[in-house]
Amino acid sequence: SWNFGANWTWVILPDFLQGLSMLRTDPTNSSTLYGITSDCIARSHDQAVTWEYCWDAPGLEGSFKDLVIKDSQTMLLLRNGDVPLRTRDCGASWERLGSVAGNERYINGAAYSWSGKTLALSGVRGQTFVWVSRDDGDTWVDESGDYTAMTGGIDQWFENTLYVSSLGQGISAKTFPEA
Repeated sequence: SWNFGANWTWVILPDFLQGLSMLRTDPTNSSTLYGITSDCIARSHDQAVTWEYCWDAPGLEGSFKDLVIKDSQTMLLLRNGDVPLRTRDCGASWERLGSVAGNERYINGAAYSWSGKTLALSGVRGQTFVWVSRDDGDTWVDESGDYTAMTGGIDQWFENTLYVSSLGQGISAKTFPEA
């Protein structure tokens, strides 16, 4: 809805987005909308009326799960059963996020803090783990602590607080300085 839900407008998607599984916005540019399917990332600059065709860039491959956006330059692409990819050049090229290799099967979510200074990543490997990076995923600090849920993962940032849900068992929160 262009007017905050007062009216809804239906927009047909192009054929290449018919399997759309996710819409994401750039937190630093509210006029940019990303559409994600299992094999396509497309971008719209006019509220989904028209779409650029699927990105074709070096390293961009696999089965796509979610696009985690810091800004128009830096993004993390979660993939099904594979190491996430990262771009630092607005999607022109992608590289494997080697710092999480060996855990790719377990990753279920990631999110940047409101400031974009902190990236959180979660997964389930026996129990939920939560890792935090302050360098866009080059290095990680395990923040799981005494969190022992068997399911769930990152839900949402609110200011400097990261909320983790356990899929019906409860919600946990941890506040980070200068997140």
